[in-house]
Amino acid sequence: MSALWFVVPVHGRLPLVRICLRQLRRTCDALTEAGVDASAVVIADAENLEQLPDLGFATVERDNRSLGARFNDGIQLACDAAFNARPVDYVVPCGSDDWVDHRLFLNLPTQDTMVGFQTISFVREDGLEMSHRFLSYSGGCGIRIWPRDLMARLDYRPADEDRKRACDTSILVNSKRAGAFHIEHRDIDPRQIVDWKSPGANLNTYRDVAARYRSREVTDPFDALADMYPADLLDEMAAVYARELVAA
Repeated sequence: MSALWFVVPVHGRLPLVRICLRQLRRTCDALTEAGVDASAVVIADAENLEQLPDLGFATVERDNRSLGARFNDGIQLACDAAFNARPVDYVVPCGSDDWVDHRLFLNLPTQDTMVGFQTISFVREDGLEMSHRFLSYSGGCGIRIWPRDLMARLDYRPADEDRKRACDTSILVNSKRAGAFHIEHRDIDPRQIVDWKSPGANLNTYRDVAARYRSREVTDPFDALADMYPADLLDEMAAVYARELVAA
C-alpha cells in the first residue's frame, strides 16, 4: 500500500481551520479504505497546536516567521528516513483552509511525475459566493502530488527556507532546477478542491483570484457543495461565516 501525507501549515483562523482539518481526516480515512495509506502532518507554533483537535496527525512545532520553512519541516518529516522510520511515498502540500476530494489521490503517479490540479473553487470571504476557476498555470493550484524521489533531490526541503508566500511556486521552480520530471494534470469536478477565504487573512484574496483567472460558474457555496461534502461540516462552516458577517 502506497503511503501519502498531506503537509499543512497552520497559522490563525482556528475556527475555520478546525473544520478543514476534520474534513481532511475524513479524506484520509476514505483514501485508506480505498487502499492508499493516508495521513497528514500539521506544522504550527505551540499556541496554535494546543488549540487544534487531536485527529491522529503528526505535528511539528515551528514559529510563523517563514512559511517555506514550515512546509519544508513537514515534507522532511514525512519523507526523510532520518526523521521518519516509515517514510511516505508521496506528499501533498495543502492549505489549512482547503477541502480536497479523496478521489484525486487514488491513482498515484510514478516517482518521476508530479500531479497538479488546474480546477479549483474559491469561496468569497463573506461565504456568500463561490466561483469555479481554471488555473492555466503549468503547475495548477498549490496543491500537488509530489513523489518522495523528487523531494529527495532537494534533501526533502524543496521550498526556499525564508519564503513568506508563493511556496508552491518555490517548490516547483527548485524541483525543475534539480532535474527533469513529468507534470500531469488531473481534474474530476470543479469542486474537487475548495479554498475557503477569510477576511483579511489570505495572501491572495477572492478579488485577486477573480481578476486573474477565468470563472466557470458563480454560485452559492453551501448549496453547490451539499451533494459532495459532509452536511455537518458544511453547517459548521456556514455558522463560521455567519459569525464573521455579524462581527463585521
